[in-house]
Amino acid sequence: MEVSFTDMEIQIWSVHWIAMGSLAIALAVSIFSVWVGFRLSNGVYNSGESNIIAKIAVTVFNLCVAYFLLFWWAYMEWHINGVANAFAELKATGTSISPNAQMHLDASDPAAPLTLAPNPIQGLFILSILVIQLFQTWMTKK
Repeated sequence: MEVSFTDMEIQIWSVHWIAMGSLAIALAVSIFSVWVGFRLSNGVYNSGESNIIAKIAVTVFNLCVAYFLLFWWAYMEWHINGVANAFAELKATGTSISPNAQMHLDASDPAAPLTLAPNPIQGLFILSILVIQLFQTWMTKK
């Protein structure tokens, strides 16, 4: 069966939305993990008897969750740029693409590599989460 370029654009959109559904599930797991990190940090803070091993374990957990969030953001951006690259390649063959595909292409950076560096807002958000969690873990209750 030969696939026409019109069908190819539909396939690109289908793969994109399937991946975005998976990314939504991963985001839900990440949000739940951040909540668990807050609960663990709060538990350590409220218990004046937490030992150093518990504090280290909570810190490692919270740092891992922050890394997972960074990776989630990086992968989502990389995927969106990859879809834009697919549209750019389709357009380069002389095939016209839909206005929505063109908007997606214009708003993305098709050649961008995967990077874990967050944008300033993402960085501030993760930093604020870590500051709250780590201060609760390592500060003593007065």
